[in-house]
Amino acid sequence: MNSHTTISFDWGSLQSFLAVVRAGRLTTAAQQLGVDHSTLSRRIQKLEKTLQARLFDRRAHGYVLTPPGERLLNLAQEMEGVALTMMTEVGGSRLNIAGSVRVGATDGFGSMFLAPRLTKLRDCHPDLDIQLVTLPR
Repeated sequence: MNSHTTISFDWGSLQSFLAVVRAGRLTTAAQQLGVDHSTLSRRIQKLEKTLQARLFDRRAHGYVLTPPGERLLNLAQEMEGVALTMMTEVGGSRLNIAGSVRVGATDGFGSMFLAPRLTKLRDCHPDLDIQLVTLPR
């Protein structure tokens, strides 16, 4: 790449990609992003066209990454980390952590060790919905 080459890339398309990877389903990812599933589908198709690679296998139980999708996942997560660092270190933003998290643990470990710590985490991030599921073994 020479010094006069410009890169036109949509960061939002990577955020859409990451949402589908994390949700496993297009409709769930669309709900989490607050967009229609057809909009999200178009974003993924546009990203695949831009990269000239199929990123997902669409299956009945959800979206599964292809080998090029696996490679993109690592790079997209690195870019996301850099973006978060820019927001906190350069812009001074405080990250708002939100969403649902389900944690599974054995009865004793979950109630005695995790529960008090998860309560503190929830106090620090009120938009985080934490579900502790204790298991007998």
